[in-house]
Amino acid sequence: MNPSLYLVGSAADVPRRRTGLWVFMAVVGMLFFLFSSAYVMRMAMPDWRPLPFVPVQLWLSTALLIGASVAWHLAWRAASRLAYGVACACSLAFLVSQLWAWRAMEAAGLALDAGPANSFFYLITGVHGLHVVGGLAVAAWAHPRPGRDSGTMQLCARYWHFLLGLWLAMFALLFGVTPELVNQICGGGP
Repeated sequence: MNPSLYLVGSAADVPRRRTGLWVFMAVVGMLFFLFSSAYVMRMAMPDWRPLPFVPVQLWLSTALLIGASVAWHLAWRAASRLAYGVACACSLAFLVSQLWAWRAMEAAGLALDAGPANSFFYLITGVHGLHVVGGLAVAAWAHPRPGRDSGTMQLCARYWHFLLGLWLAMFALLFGVTPELVNQICGGGP
């Protein structure tokens, strides 16, 4: 069976594709929840050293992902090829910015093996980036064409909104959650 049939089928296929997307997002959300749980639990170990700074490239990445999410929404609502192109361009630029952030981290001596927090940083940002790549691969099949139902673009927009929310949560986890905060919330500290 051709997997692209699920992406470019008739408007009657949209409920099935929507359900599939919700299930997929639930699984991905659970994966990142488990990463987050492991990250918070690992903070309790004596060798934990939080990441010392937020690479400026991650702020750029965040802005690019916001732009992609907005553009996907416009591609759906306005059936705009321009918005589709901007969404894809912002998504690709997000990935480039992530790689640039990795380089900045390595240049600062914060390589993958420099500590547990670093390992989590690369794992979480890398897996998130893979989900952006997967979304772009699906979007390549879903590009707007005359006669294409808007349901496919709606699903792309929904997925990018999910990726943005996930990114914001992971960004907050990596750079906003400290062992002291975890102790206060969990009642284990003074």
